[in-house]
Amino acid sequence: MSTSVKEFSKVWWTEVYNRIIGAVVILDESAAECLHWDGGLYNLLNGGAVAVNRLSPFQSCKPEQKKVVFITQTTQIQLRTISDILRTCDFTHCILISTVSLDVVYLELNDGLKNANDVVASGKAGMEAVKMLEKMLVGWMKEKQPITEVVYIPIFTISPTNNVFLMPPYQYVYPKFDKKLITSAPTLDLYTLNSDERSEVRRLASALNSMMQSMNMREDIYHIGPFSSLIAGILENSPVYVSRRKMCTNPVSLIFVDRTLDLCGVTSHSTESVLDKVMAVLPRFPGHCTDVAVDMSPLCEAKVVTHPNDMQLSPGCLYHADDEASVQTYDHMINKSQKEVMFDLHNKLSKLDVQMSPGLKTLLKVTPQSVEKIITASKGNYDVISKHLGILQQSLGVVQALKSPKGVQLELLSNLEKQVLQSIAASRESTSILHQMRIIIRSRKERKLSIENLLALLIHIYSLSDSEVIFNKQHEENLEQSLIMAVLEEFKTLFDDRERNYTPKDCEMKAKEIMCYLKEISQMRKPIQRYHSVLKPCDAGTGHEYRGVLQQLVDDLVNTDRPDLVDLQHRNDGIKDLLRTGLNILTSKRKSSKHPLDNPTVLLFVVGGVTAEECKQLHRSVITSGVDTVVLIGSTKFVTPVEAMRDVFNL
Repeated sequence: MSTSVKEFSKVWWTEVYNRIIGAVVILDESAAECLHWDGGLYNLLNGGAVAVNRLSPFQSCKPEQKKVVFITQTTQIQLRTISDILRTCDFTHCILISTVSLDVVYLELNDGLKNANDVVASGKAGMEAVKMLEKMLVGWMKEKQPITEVVYIPIFTISPTNNVFLMPPYQYVYPKFDKKLITSAPTLDLYTLNSDERSEVRRLASALNSMMQSMNMREDIYHIGPFSSLIAGILENSPVYVSRRKMCTNPVSLIFVDRTLDLCGVTSHSTESVLDKVMAVLPRFPGHCTDVAVDMSPLCEAKVVTHPNDMQLSPGCLYHADDEASVQTYDHMINKSQKEVMFDLHNKLSKLDVQMSPGLKTLLKVTPQSVEKIITASKGNYDVISKHLGILQQSLGVVQALKSPKGVQLELLSNLEKQVLQSIAASRESTSILHQMRIIIRSRKERKLSIENLLALLIHIYSLSDSEVIFNKQHEENLEQSLIMAVLEEFKTLFDDRERNYTPKDCEMKAKEIMCYLKEISQMRKPIQRYHSVLKPCDAGTGHEYRGVLQQLVDDLVNTDRPDLVDLQHRNDGIKDLLRTGLNILTSKRKSSKHPLDNPTVLLFVVGGVTAEECKQLHRSVITSGVDTVVLIGSTKFVTPVEAMRDVFNL
């Protein structure tokens, strides 16, 4: 069995390429991002596509173009867009590739139908969805007898490294219950969520099921956190997934963890990972949630005024699937130190065939300036640029991030985090950290700190402190007043609807909402036992350090002593296990006989995003433990502190 998610993705992209010969290919943004990580636009053009466009109701095609292939998530909105396109074009052949399971599409097309779930359970939903969609396509096309095809191809994963995979189409899935971090429902099921959240969870569970099926995996399911329990419950109990599991032969332990149990890791500005630093500084590549936009003007003659909004010059990016040297460097940006990444970039750039380029030197230190000097020697030399475009884009991205004024802000925020950690560890109930934060928020402009980063720091503080720390009530009230003023002054930075004028009353309500979220964050780990605290004494014996829930969990997983994983609930521990224990359950605490390392592969999936730094540390723990188990780390996306803050506060 191949445990490579990258291979899983490649196999299914091959199925896509087999269908695009002579066709206009129209993709949604999620499919386009996944394509980028498989090789990009040229994979489609070299595979026979006559044109490639984004999914838009304003899309038009030439009269001679008769075949179209849509690659979409098949949402109701996307189907309306497809309808608009087909009604205005002269296609005679239409293929709809759904990147979401047709079972889920059937449920959404028949929302409210009483027997829809029964049709899914019977295994007929996929075929019924095909019939419905093909009928729609025929009705929208001008041709009287068009050729139509509807097929499900699971395109939803990207693989930054061999042991890490992300699912960008599900970037908005987050551990919330109708926009609340803590559910008030006494029991949890899918209907605890609102309809949009319910649909997203179904789609994510279905995607993971398809991945397991393609990789012939039979999973034992574990989870920590209420939202993860919902996803685990769908995978465990859905008749279609139960039937699939009976057919698969390769055992794997699938562990779901709620991101909200530990928000310290994703709101920390203290990172050694170069990728995290670059993502925190540079804007996102248009339409992507994982790659960044690199200003390419230092290599070109074009005069760019407002990158990335100036569209006369296309932005560069970090990942280049068809360039082995670039793939290796991207891996280094996650798993190596900044010093090692800079030496790697310098060595690769020094080999470029540029007359003005400095030769390979023995350096004690490589600075952004020394790397930039080699890059600028390539300016205007388009033969060299075209041959080494991948490494040049990566080098420019790293240089621009490390030279950015935002780097100084990140360093200041990192120092503040260290002060916060020691203050909370030392004083507990008597901590005055909120009073200090109030002063920092009021003086943020003088310190050149953004309100977004300071809100992320507040999440970091409350998640770090957990329910053991009781903040001074007066300090919290004063902090709330400072937040009201900050929101009023910077609503254009914080909110998407920037044109709206926010009143003082609106800002007061938003500040109160933020304070409610912060108090909920401090209670998130209250129900768990072993990983309740993320503040641990340093090995050196002085002070404390942050050790996240994910880190503690993985350390316990690979511990040869196999400590009792009391917080890791095993979905398969059902009534059969209770019956096996007999009357002993009345007199003894039942312990699961299963352990995740009983299987040769462990798949740890974090719902709500991870950082590159976390992936590096978790992978390092597995490697140094010496266990033979393959541990894959999966999540919905890579996140920065500001993005994590926006996920939590609904901004």
